[in-house]
Amino acid sequence: MDRAIEYRSKCKHFRVLIIGRANAGKTTLLKKVCHSIEDPEIFSPSGKKLDPAVVQESSERGIHDIKNELIFRSNPQFIFHDSRGFESGSLDEIETVKSFIAERARGRELPQQLHAIWYCLPTDTNRPLLDADQSFFNEYGIGKVPVIAIFTKFDGLVTTAYGELRDKEKLGMKEAKNKKFERAQEMLKTNFVEPLQATASRPSAYVRLDDMRMEDNSCNELIEKTVNVLDDDRLKLLFVSVQQNNIDICTGHAIRSGMAIRGGTGTR
Repeated sequence: MDRAIEYRSKCKHFRVLIIGRANAGKTTLLKKVCHSIEDPEIFSPSGKKLDPAVVQESSERGIHDIKNELIFRSNPQFIFHDSRGFESGSLDEIETVKSFIAERARGRELPQQLHAIWYCLPTDTNRPLLDADQSFFNEYGIGKVPVIAIFTKFDGLVTTAYGELRDKEKLGMKEAKNKKFERAQEMLKTNFVEPLQATASRPSAYVRLDDMRMEDNSCNELIEKTVNVLDDDRLKLLFVSVQQNNIDICTGHAIRSGMAIRGGTGTR
């Protein structure tokens, strides 16, 4: 039996925890990954489909269940869990995330385990890294679950860099335009990458993304980086096999790894 079919028969879904403060672009990113224009369906841990309006109302009252599963009709092979992020500095939210990761790590079977963490950090902000972000990587080691730090809205940082070059350094429009991307990269390194690299449990990989609302912007680098940091061959094969919307990446990785992958459609 082909290995892809064998593993998919045992584990039909790839499970991702996505962490990020409000306006980090999490939902937009997930839609791009799953090639969807619709919001995900939400299921309780027991598999009951939930009313999104009720979930939103509860969230606005401060009630949020990280155990709920977000699934897109366009690619139901992915299961996403959403954390609100730590912008409020709430110790409760940090403990909730820590407990959820630990609980999933205790799962003996692959389908119940957490397979990857996508940690979204918006770069179009004057608050690059919060103390809680650094605490997560310093105090709550993520063990065998790889964490990909995703720097979202980089185009917003480029705009900020342009304004800084114009206002603070008094450069002309043409010169500032020519230097804005390089300056934004320097700001990203100084304000985000270097502080994260200095933490005890630094991310497994880093990805820079522009505004995912733009049709021409893709998340292919995120897909590539995620599959590259997976250290379990079963998970690599599972992750590649659920990339039904990224055929080029699937084919390329299959060729490089010598994996025989056959297509298929997952069901909940």
